[in-house]
Amino acid sequence: MTHASRNTLTGLAFEEKVSIKSKGIDLTKHKLYKYLTSIGINYEDILSRKLLPDEAYYDKDSKILYIYEKKFQQCEGSADEKPQTCGFKIYEFRKIAKAIGAEEVYYTYILSDWFKQTKYQDMLDYIKSVPGCNYLFEEDCNGNK
Repeated sequence: MTHASRNTLTGLAFEEKVSIKSKGIDLTKHKLYKYLTSIGINYEDILSRKLLPDEAYYDKDSKILYIYEKKFQQCEGSADEKPQTCGFKIYEFRKIAKAIGAEEVYYTYILSDWFKQTKYQDMLDYIKSVPGCNYLFEEDCNGNK
């Protein structure tokens, strides 16, 4: 079995340490679905499965939904490839945005320094090429948007 000794504690510590804390309604993890329910929306009418954003905020004034996914890596593994899915993820979050009245979605990865390696440059370029997608590194986060 591959990755039998996989330890997600380091990744979880990274998620807790790195925070954006943007203004707006906090829709982080399961709060997104509680909010949808509170405004009479059944997520299953929009999506085929739940997405649990590491951090998310809906600014009703600007009608922008901000999604932040945090990816920590310190060796080769599955997190290496997850940022390559930003096109699909923003596609899905745009469905949610439309349902709640948001007019724009910004999907941003917050990456550990592991992703600064040259071998990830094509992936980082791809992320920036997808409209609405971006990335930051840990040191770019200052606790507010």
